[in-house]
Amino acid sequence: MQYIAYRNTLKCHLSFKQQQIRLMTPKNNAELDVTSIRVQKLIEKIENGAIKVPEFQRGYVWKPQQVIELLESIVRNYPVGSILLWEAEKEDKLQSSRHIAGIDLPDVPDKYPVQYCLDGQQRISTLFGVFWQHANSIGSSQYNPEQGVFEVYYDLKDDCFIHANELDVIDEKRYFYLRNLLSNEKQIDVFMTQGYEKEQMQKVSQLSSKFLNYDMPIIQISNRAIDEVGVIFERINNTGVKLNTMDLMTAWTWDEEFHLRDEIDELLEELETHCSFKLDSTLILQITSSIINGSTSSRSILSINPALFKNNWESVCSSIKQAIDHLSTDLLCKSGKFLPNKQLLCGMSYFFHKCPKPTSKQIDALNTWFWITSFNRRYDGGNTTQKMDHDLTVMTKLIEGEKATAIESLKITEEILMKSVFSIRSSLTRTILLFQAQYSPMDLVSGSRINIGKVLSNYNRSEFHHVFPDAFLKNKHSISDKDERYRSLNFCFLSSASNKKISAKAPSEYFSNLVPQDKMVEILNSNLMPNKPSIYSSNHFNMFIRQRAKLIISEVNTIIKNK
Repeated sequence: MQYIAYRNTLKCHLSFKQQQIRLMTPKNNAELDVTSIRVQKLIEKIENGAIKVPEFQRGYVWKPQQVIELLESIVRNYPVGSILLWEAEKEDKLQSSRHIAGIDLPDVPDKYPVQYCLDGQQRISTLFGVFWQHANSIGSSQYNPEQGVFEVYYDLKDDCFIHANELDVIDEKRYFYLRNLLSNEKQIDVFMTQGYEKEQMQKVSQLSSKFLNYDMPIIQISNRAIDEVGVIFERINNTGVKLNTMDLMTAWTWDEEFHLRDEIDELLEELETHCSFKLDSTLILQITSSIINGSTSSRSILSINPALFKNNWESVCSSIKQAIDHLSTDLLCKSGKFLPNKQLLCGMSYFFHKCPKPTSKQIDALNTWFWITSFNRRYDGGNTTQKMDHDLTVMTKLIEGEKATAIESLKITEEILMKSVFSIRSSLTRTILLFQAQYSPMDLVSGSRINIGKVLSNYNRSEFHHVFPDAFLKNKHSISDKDERYRSLNFCFLSSASNKKISAKAPSEYFSNLVPQDKMVEILNSNLMPNKPSIYSSNHFNMFIRQRAKLIISEVNTIIKNK
């Protein structure tokens, strides 16, 4: 009765899955088939190489207790979740796959399809590792199971599963080795050699029958290209662990001489070490796709021909480095921490790929686009892919000679600038700081030029100064709202030594006693601060913020109109 109840539950589960899948399946030759497979048949298919674990899977991570729990669930006829398989034809076969259960298995001939396990790796690896009779572990690897995790016995006296590492002495008459469970020949051999009693043989046979007759639910994806696989996986996976584009591309482009994850990791390390730009693999893939396919979408990335990817990789790396070099030298962005939005790097890399030796006019257009896009905070909202793809179109127009102002308009307002709160995580804060850097700011106290390269290559809070000190605003102006005291426009570059000298002094005090009077106007202009001394002598905070907002917007407009 228990088994019948379970089968009815399973049918309901599969029926529900089928309804979900029918809603998702487009009307073409693509198929999503829900079926089931017996444990023995599953093991045979794995043994023959017909089921593989793709390269992007994370490796076997289950502990001995989880192995035992799966076996117990099957014996009790509990549902253990469905297995998601992608059947790939010859043209979609991946060039690399994980070793299931850490065991070296054959590859099927090219003319036969292969099923890749997208979800359920831990379960199928456990069943294969526990029951396969010819264990031949390929040795240690970060992706392989813990040693001995599949060495499981069944205690015929206490009716429970137990790991070999928990047994001091293996009593072969009490503990039945599970690798012998699914083979009648092995069972008979053990019964004969160990002199099993009838009751013990019945227990073994009953246990064997439960595993042999257990149906594993299977969801099989057929006639789907790899660019659809990730989406399907995310919709119906059971574990909550999602594939990402990097995972799929690692498998899709892999061969003995080119391992995408290693190549990207090497590039990321180089950019961080030598350029102070800490990027991520997703952005690198988007840039690659923009250069090869003219789009940054996941579908576009996954549709890249592996050979084309490898052939263009060196050029992609060169374009990214050229874009970062331009950011560092022309725009003084010495670190990725001060790049207003990392997505800007995609359009710029595309620009330098298409135009590796730009004219001064093209560079001016590119820089104008950079400031307009940054001050407009285009990437603060959603639809990132669409915006990045739009940038690619803009880059083509800039290369062809159009002005950025003819394509994009400046939308920043004084009110937006005035409300901006200082935070290095804010794109607008980073934009304001980077824009200030263009004017070679001078130290308020010493009058010397700030070492912008040093400040912008290694973020240090002490290098940024409240023009109207925080303590002064809080205690003397009674401004309790921290966001108001920490407005982005209330900050300028300043050496830590000068910062300490100013401390909490009122502007009226330190501007008259510490700021060089003969250089005051020059110092203020270099910091994009209003050069009316009365603002500081009267400690007029709100007037300072408003006047500085007007000044910055005026300067931005001057720059973009002249270019």
